[in-house]
Amino acid sequence: MSEKTKLTRLSFADGLRGIAAVWVVLFHMSEGHHIETIRNALPKYVDRVFFDWGHLGVAIFFVLSGFVMALTSHNVRFNFAISLKFITRRLARLAPPYYFAIAITLTLLYVKSKALHIVYHLPVLNDLINHVFFIQDMLNSPQINTVFWTLCIEVQFYIAFALLVWIADYLQSKYKLANARNISIILACCIALLWPLNVISTSLWSGGFIGFWFSFLAGVIICWGWLNKGVLLKVAIIYCLILLTIGLIKQDDFALVAAITASLLLFAGLNEKMHTWLNLVWLQWLGLISYSLYLLHNPITGASFRIISKKVSGGLMMEIIAMCTTLVTCLLVAYLSFLIIERPSIKWSHQFKLKK
Repeated sequence: MSEKTKLTRLSFADGLRGIAAVWVVLFHMSEGHHIETIRNALPKYVDRVFFDWGHLGVAIFFVLSGFVMALTSHNVRFNFAISLKFITRRLARLAPPYYFAIAITLTLLYVKSKALHIVYHLPVLNDLINHVFFIQDMLNSPQINTVFWTLCIEVQFYIAFALLVWIADYLQSKYKLANARNISIILACCIALLWPLNVISTSLWSGGFIGFWFSFLAGVIICWGWLNKGVLLKVAIIYCLILLTIGLIKQDDFALVAAITASLLLFAGLNEKMHTWLNLVWLQWLGLISYSLYLLHNPITGASFRIISKKVSGGLMMEIIAMCTTLVTCLLVAYLSFLIIERPSIKWSHQFKLKK
């Protein structure tokens, strides 16, 4: 496989990202009690898969995040400067759409308070600052938007990963320790499994990433296992099997979805299907706007259902119309956000080039 092929967009990963984003949207429609009549009309298993389990789209996101970070850093030798550039590159990609989503959420909450004649207090300055630095969960600040907690976890993922790779590369350079990266990622995976195994239950600190670290590392190890083959590929397969077993035995849906996602990515890579599976125009478009869709759908969903409910009489048909209209609205707003905010932030992040 050529280096150029490895670095082009992977349609399978992008398609999975689009599916995960829509799954989360459906979950929040359900969680907000906007589609109760629709859910009652559906068979239980359909309701459970499409709505109740939608929050598990986050597990897909975390695995994909680890996979992409591993792919980006695969042939890059890390030192302190490169580690900082790696983290800065990720923040340049994530932060502008996130800040835009904060502004949109606060605006819609203000409009809602005026329309309903209720008192709405803007977040205090400290809470806003905590959001800006992705530390609101760590400092117990109220979330402006419930989906933002995952961004706090993601940023911790990136910092921990950059440190892990930097230390491994330093050891390899300083002490001629062969395969330091492989050894470090295997050790990290073993430690991370202590949480889904319930050997350790604490998150170590408020809003800590460590309890979800196993899902991010699943993406990392299957990516490097796919690219490097050898022992690391065997360990990646074993890791997926362990996660799958944990998910089934302990009925841990998050671990189960993470294991399935990682296994599918590895299978696609080994069978050279990364560029062909899920390569449908509409799925690739969903993958393209998935980050903006994830960030913005919650406040838009609430506003859209409230407006439609005032215009259309109740019942099953009203909910179907409201659900379809709301989904289209979320997609359109996400696409506009992608064009205006997210695409420039992607170009900006590419300015922070990682030396091979």
